Amino acid sequence: MKDFIYINTFFNMIYGNESAYIRDIQSYQFIKEFINWLDIYHISMPVLSSLQEIDLNMIASCRRITDVDHILHKPLSKEIKEISDTYQEKTHILYIPGLNNEPIIDIPFQKLKDTYFYQIQQPFSKQDLSFYDPFFSFVCAMNHADLWPGVLIFNQHQRVFTSISDQNDLKELINHIHYQDNLFEVYASYQEDSYFLQLSDLHLGKNKRQKGLEQLYSSLDTLIPYLYSPYSLKVFITGDLMESPNRKNMYLANDFMNSLKKKYKANVTFILGNHDVIVHGFNMARNQKSKVIAYLLGENIKVIENEKIIIVKMDTTSEGNLARGKVGLRQLQEIDDELEAIDHIEDYTILVMLHHHVYPISKAQFIKTTWHEKTFINQIIETSKVLVDAPLLIHWLEKRNIRYIFHGHKHLPFFRKVNDKYYIAGGSATGGLKESRSRYISYNLMKYNSIQKQMRTCLIFYDDKAKAERQRVELYIFEEDKV
Repeated sequence: MKDFIYINTFFNMIYGNESAYIRDIQSYQFIKEFINWLDIYHISMPVLSSLQEIDLNMIASCRRITDVDHILHKPLSKEIKEISDTYQEKTHILYIPGLNNEPIIDIPFQKLKDTYFYQIQQPFSKQDLSFYDPFFSFVCAMNHADLWPGVLIFNQHQRVFTSISDQNDLKELINHIHYQDNLFEVYASYQEDSYFLQLSDLHLGKNKRQKGLEQLYSSLDTLIPYLYSPYSLKVFITGDLMESPNRKNMYLANDFMNSLKKKYKANVTFILGNHDVIVHGFNMARNQKSKVIAYLLGENIKVIENEKIIIVKMDTTSEGNLARGKVGLRQLQEIDDELEAIDHIEDYTILVMLHHHVYPISKAQFIKTTWHEKTFINQIIETSKVLVDAPLLIHWLEKRNIRYIFHGHKHLPFFRKVNDKYYIAGGSATGGLKESRSRYISYNLMKYNSIQKQMRTCLIFYDDKAKAERQRVELYIFEEDKV
């Protein structure tokens, strides 16, 4: 894992992710280890090597490299720019080992015909698949983690991942380099890939969420150009688009979805959450609620024909006050009737969207649990947020052999497998998760293989809109379909 940390720092320097690499070089121990790693690749950074522990104490609060120069009176920014200028336009190849103790292929060279090689020496374990400030070409490798071991081939403008399983695959790669073939064309293999972005619990109309919305757009603007697919991006919004269902917030929700369609050419699918249909904890008058549903929902089943995907949109807000949810037998019967009307339904993958969580979920390990979350009163409050007929839904999912279920509600992103089914929870895309100074927005990205008709990888992004913490990306891999 340490190999990757040094590689990540190096490429954050190369590609100008200033806030990321400055955090790294504020540790004296890290600098010493990083310099040793640079030496392996014959890269010299004498200014960085000259920093002492007392220097780092002086720059602990710096977030810009020019501030570091000013305080230390050392041209560190110039040195980093020179390194960047040297390597930015080059082609880089990063070998990534597998996750299942596959043999590691030794790559003994560092440069070949202006192509630079790097190697992660130790395989990742599932506990290691959480990354701070990953350089963005590495997102390509994470999206294709189901294909590890392999190599990430990238430069400033392009990136591609290809599986490398033995020395023959490696020899073939080297031959392409010798013959000066375009590696990005040779290894382009994204024709089967389709991407799903899950957003949830935006609570548009709440003043504190505007900054989070700006952060979300900024994060997506960076991410989405890195998603190579012949298919349009699919966006799931799993409820609580609005803080409350008034006319102003409906316009905000509509504008937001139109923005996703326009900016990212996205196919947007959404469902209602409890905040979309209640005011001050109680269900709205039936006629007003009906208007909201007619305005926002519109359909129970959505078919994406070219990828053979059926999206089931469940309304869990139809019964129960406060934040409780319920699917109801009648709704399941209506959905069954609609599904039965689809010809050759066995050729489709069925995905389910609902707002309320089916199973209990918890915070990611890096988010601390506060004292009040452990109290008896909080446990009582949590019971007011449940899906009251979860066993009925679980039985229905089993009968229909549905493997992928997406929900929101708790503002906690979560990835869970139960009985060969995956329950993917969306956090708040505008920042409902708080810890100390940090205010995390979060969203999920899934890669779907259109030939295998299976979800392959899931990335959970955490961005701190308060800028107190780094971006964090957690990687999960869907196992092979055993059904």
